Amino acid sequence: MTSPLRQLAYRHRWIYDTVTGISALSVGGVDQLRSLGLLALDPVLPRGAKVLDFCCGSGEAAAPWIEAGFQVTGLDVSPKVLELAATRHPLLTCIEGLAEDPPCAPASFDAIQISLALHEFPRAERHQVLLSCLRLLKPGGWLVVVDLHPAGPLLQLPQQLFCALFETETAIALLEDNIPKQLQEIGFTTVEQAVLAGSALQRITARCPSSGMLEATGEMS
Repeated sequence: MTSPLRQLAYRHRWIYDTVTGISALSVGGVDQLRSLGLLALDPVLPRGAKVLDFCCGSGEAAAPWIEAGFQVTGLDVSPKVLELAATRHPLLTCIEGLAEDPPCAPASFDAIQISLALHEFPRAERHQVLLSCLRLLKPGGWLVVVDLHPAGPLLQLPQQLFCALFETETAIALLEDNIPKQLQEIGFTTVEQAVLAGSALQRITARCPSSGMLEATGEMS
């Protein structure tokens, strides 16, 4: 169920931008917020690597990757936002499709980013999204997820208020779940979690197993 304020924010961009700006203050501003995924994986990826931005929207979180010299593809279910993304970021390759079943070949990407979008999915669909990431990554490829995390004492009440006004029950479900553990359970390795912004945000990096490990997993299943 979507709150009336969230629906209003969808229709009036300035509301969305204002809320995003206030939320980003604790990590150093909007630009820093949208660069959190890049900052985590930039040291381990070669320039020109293929990156998929899941649920890319109009391309704000994809932009830092493009500027850093990566080949970026944006996936979103909305043709309207993809049209806007293509206009704003001509170097972004846009693909329309569901994150749960993206129209991309397996093992196509060196890295996948999900920036403040995983909490939009109900638990069952969220599981399918993470499985899609595992399927689309090349062996040894990286996933980075930036999303909500249960806030510490100082930000707990503001976070609860924000979720009540602007988010859905899927965001509450994500706050209740252990995403790093879920990634490990479906087969990701090297799972690491960083807690940011007074614990209100989490950045998780995880790696697709190498070819040998994937073959071994297949033999065991």
